[in-house]
Amino acid sequence: MKLAYIDFFAPVPEEFFHGYQELAPVDPGFAERRELWRIPAWLAMVEVDGAQYLEALTKALRAYE
Repeated sequence: MKLAYIDFFAPVPEEFFHGYQELAPVDPGFAERRELWRIPAWLAMVEVDGAQYLEALTKALRAYE
């Protein structure tokens, strides 16, 4: 789950994920669940910073309709 937040605010090099997998394999389906794990963070961002994050929250929620 923590891995879902690593690039929450800024992209990280693809090499990071390759290196991570050498130390701790990433579960199958991680990419499909990534936005699901980010929904609580998006909710908090909307609460604190307002509507500027509402679009990102909506997009994440729609991915799981």
